[in-house]
Amino acid sequence: MRYRAHQVEVTANNVANVSTDGFKRDRIAMRSFGDMLMARIEAEPETAVKLQNIPPFIGMMNLGGPAAESEFIDFSPGIPRNTGNALDVLIQGPGFFVVDAPGGERYTRAGTFRLNAEGEIVNASGYRVQGINNQPIRITSPAPINITSDGEISQGGLPVGRLRIVEFPDTQAIEKEGETLFRLIDPALPPYPAQNSTVEQGMVEASNVNPISSLVQLIEAQRAYEAAARAVDMFNQSLTRVSGELGRLPG
Repeated sequence: MRYRAHQVEVTANNVANVSTDGFKRDRIAMRSFGDMLMARIEAEPETAVKLQNIPPFIGMMNLGGPAAESEFIDFSPGIPRNTGNALDVLIQGPGFFVVDAPGGERYTRAGTFRLNAEGEIVNASGYRVQGINNQPIRITSPAPINITSDGEISQGGLPVGRLRIVEFPDTQAIEKEGETLFRLIDPALPPYPAQNSTVEQGMVEASNVNPISSLVQLIEAQRAYEAAARAVDMFNQSLTRVSGELGRLPG
């Protein structure tokens, strides 16, 4: 039942972000609890915790059956959407843009950009977009903006800056932080300059949530949760009746 409630929560959040550019859907995987236990034990390094026979965290137990669950981010690309905005940029490949958020350097696939009052390129939340020198990119001329496939920005044939685009050796090194941003959680796997990514001007990457299949999943999860809740309620009622009958038995 706890799993079904979590599934409803995750799927509802995916559906709510079906129109959010750069959004990556969350998914839940169910595995045999025994299989997950063995996989985690085998993967656990020889740490002091393991040597003391303290069991590692395996996953959330599904009380409705012999299973465990794990949540992960689906980084599959969203459908390209043509906007015609010269500052909008789409990444083709595994790369991420880098922005200066209040909490520090953050990463995003959402290339919906604009200029702030200082003429700096910022994302939809107003955070400065980094250039290759880790500094913001400033546009000072009204001339048309051109962005090449390697992220080079120019006006009237004169270079203005280049978008900083990075890739990760393993996307498990980052986690969601809201506002389509990701933060690094594993310092051992830092980002490096993109090698397999290019950009396209005037386009953005839409959410990778499929609205139809996600709505079907949400309805199925809600029905399964309601069925589990009814089963628990019936079980509780049975326990109450049994307790009452036992209480009336002669001592």
